[in-house]
Amino acid sequence: MKQLQSKLWAKITALLLLTVFAIVLFFSGLGVLYLADQGGYSNPEGFAEDHIAGNAFYSAMNSAADYYSAVLQQSSGGSGSTLSYYEQQFSRENSNFFFTVQDDTGKIVFESPDQDEAYQYTRSQEQYLSYNWRDVVEDDHVFASEEAYREYLASLERQNFSIYDSYITDISRTTTPIASEDADAEQDSVTTTEEVTTAEEVHAYISYQRFDYQHVTITGYIRSPLTAKDDIYQEAYYANLLVDNRHVLIAVAAVSFAVCLALFVFLLCAAGHKDGVPGIHLNWVDRIPLDLYLVLAVAAGACIFAVGVDLTNASIAVSIFVVAVLLVFAVLLVMSVFMTLATRFKSGAFWKNTIICYILRFLARMLRAIGTGISYCAVHLPLYWQAGLIFVGISLAELFVLAAFSRSAVVVIWVIAKLAEAPLLVLLAVSLQKLKAGGEALAAGNLNASVDVNHMYGVLKSHGENLNSIAQGMQKAVQQQLRSERFRTDLITNVSHDIKTPLTSIINYVDLLKKQDVQPEQAKEYLAVLDRQSARLKKLTEDLVEASKASSGTLPVHLEAVDVNVLLSQVAGEYQSRFELCRLEPIVKLAPESPQILADGKLLWRVFDNLLSNICKYAMPGTRVYFTSEVLPERVQISFKNISNYPLDITADELMERFVRGDSSRSTEGSGLGLSIAQSLTGLQKGSFNLVVDGDLFKANISFPLLNV
Repeated sequence: MKQLQSKLWAKITALLLLTVFAIVLFFSGLGVLYLADQGGYSNPEGFAEDHIAGNAFYSAMNSAADYYSAVLQQSSGGSGSTLSYYEQQFSRENSNFFFTVQDDTGKIVFESPDQDEAYQYTRSQEQYLSYNWRDVVEDDHVFASEEAYREYLASLERQNFSIYDSYITDISRTTTPIASEDADAEQDSVTTTEEVTTAEEVHAYISYQRFDYQHVTITGYIRSPLTAKDDIYQEAYYANLLVDNRHVLIAVAAVSFAVCLALFVFLLCAAGHKDGVPGIHLNWVDRIPLDLYLVLAVAAGACIFAVGVDLTNASIAVSIFVVAVLLVFAVLLVMSVFMTLATRFKSGAFWKNTIICYILRFLARMLRAIGTGISYCAVHLPLYWQAGLIFVGISLAELFVLAAFSRSAVVVIWVIAKLAEAPLLVLLAVSLQKLKAGGEALAAGNLNASVDVNHMYGVLKSHGENLNSIAQGMQKAVQQQLRSERFRTDLITNVSHDIKTPLTSIINYVDLLKKQDVQPEQAKEYLAVLDRQSARLKKLTEDLVEASKASSGTLPVHLEAVDVNVLLSQVAGEYQSRFELCRLEPIVKLAPESPQILADGKLLWRVFDNLLSNICKYAMPGTRVYFTSEVLPERVQISFKNISNYPLDITADELMERFVRGDSSRSTEGSGLGLSIAQSLTGLQKGSFNLVVDGDLFKANISFPLLNV
């Protein structure tokens, strides 16, 4: 199974099978749910009849009402093209439905074509159908008030008028004097102002039309048998098909669900695996930001759902086909989302590859940049200015608070207090600046520096005195360390000299004994051991003296221009015979620029000699040894690489220590001083020496400044 997870053909096959079984599961499950809801399992014999009588009649009766409305409109002068359409639609060849129309007295006033005495189902419903469409009437009226105008519109509605448009074009007001009952008062009306009333007149333009309505009863019938291939036939066919296979649908749905679940789990396990690629492989889909991908997937799913909703008016066969196609796209879309989620979870890049994460990272980088900028300014801004800015900022904040909540007298007192604080702040800033300068001098190694404690008080003065004491103590410690180093160097030199005197005698007498015919043969073996070990002891003594001089810096150094390629080639040629004895193949790669460095040729030769001697002792026989020189920016690097014959279970720093050897069993020749001497000699020539240990790979890098000729 794990091998199939990385196979592309297995994933494609599983995805195709999942799509097929998902479609089968959808339709079989939908059929089971529909049968359960409509009584297909509780009453299978009556399901088809109830289904046809319920669904088929609904659209057929509506079409029948439209058909008879077209008949009524034609009788009142309407078009005949609509009527011919309905006659063809309700013919025996095109429809299994026919109907009759009865008036209020029960008399049949209309029958659809091709009436039939044999039918299965019947249904009646009452309807009000309009007829006798009248022309639009335009009228112009003047009403005494708006209330009268509204009442007129209501009366038209009660008379079955349909108001198309009505609006008020003018409202006029007239004033009329009130007549006096008294004749004398009438005579005085010229000189007396009488009270008047105002009457409103509404001028309205109205357009309306009128309908006549007929109350009828429409009775629909479905023929027996069903001969036409209409919607009723389709309803009956699929209803009977569902009922006949109601138990099969349950089994198919269960099997399809199990297969879909197994394929779904397999695809999730296989997500991120690619044949020939170890670990989790991210394809181009998995590199799309997750939140963007989910938004696009939701949008695509909404489009698929919208297309499916628009199938309400389509036929059953067309709907099934379109839904199947939509299900294919839906399954592929859902699986792409789940598989990329599984891949991202496995790779650990679930949260990192999102637009939200990118935005948060960008904001974090901006905040870090702002913080770094503020920190940089704070570090490089003199302490005086830092204290001044802080003092001004705090003072302004206090001033704003006091100005908002306090009286002017308090503000004046605050100003006086701040003026008194300013000299103290200056004194504090000066003292802190002195302490800061003294600490930086000590950190830089200037042990003769001291802090001026004049005009310092309290803990600041005590801190300055402590810094001065630290400087004095460090001077004493350095002097003691120098004396100790000098004593150790002298000790090593003297002891080495004392060892060399008797060792020279031993070597000379061993050499004399080798020239004599010493008997027996076993004595010759003892003599050979003495010769070998005395030579080793002599080499160790010389290395000790050289290491002591190199570490103390007492060796004379004569710097001159040295061609790195020439010196490296000479060293490789010098050791050619030893490489052949050790079964090592030297590979020399020289820089094409023939770089030159400023070094002491003798000391540099000694460094190379120590490294090549170590290679001959510790390199694995039958391997290659690489000597390279390359030009880096403003430097020249010389590298020696070989494969160790012994496991290197120590670090490069530990190998640099004295008397530490790569051969932990110490069964080979060597004192463990070669690398330490090489590092010290390189440092005397202003160069750098470092080791790189990677498994059994041993690499020594020597770097010098490039000499511009």
